[in-house]
Amino acid sequence: MGENWEKGDKGEVTRRIVDMKKSEMDPRAKAIAILFVLLAVGVAVGLIISKISLDFAHGHAKIKVPQRVWQAFADVYTLGTIIICMNLFLLLGLLGSYIDSFRKTKSSFLLGLVLFLGVLFVQSLLSLPVFHVLVGQPSFQLRLINILPNFFETAALIILFYLSME
Repeated sequence: MGENWEKGDKGEVTRRIVDMKKSEMDPRAKAIAILFVLLAVGVAVGLIISKISLDFAHGHAKIKVPQRVWQAFADVYTLGTIIICMNLFLLLGLLGSYIDSFRKTKSSFLLGLVLFLGVLFVQSLLSLPVFHVLVGQPSFQLRLINILPNFFETAALIILFYLSME
């Protein structure tokens, strides 16, 4: 390539640059990579939030709770927090994508999707178990059956995210 450049064959260099741009990450692979990053960040943030809030709650508890009961509560609380945080990060990814598309197209349909996802984001924020404790609702019913709708929301958001990135 160096010899061609010196001889004045700039076309070869241009072709190589175009080939490099064409060989950028496949859109499907890019969507999957972004999806996994969003889910991983959601898991990490969910673990951090649940760990901090559970440590605080356990240290400030006014009644003594048997260890088995506390551990069962902590496990379900952590799982619920992780699932909801994954939803929040998926929603942020979708919102970013749709806001970017809306800026380019000014489509009323995309505006509706942005508003819809914004409402879902607020709903997910209000579903966080730590939020219920913060607003004085410590008797929040945290059972596996109550986490199931959030799990299905995660599955639906993964599907929507994947289809939106194609």
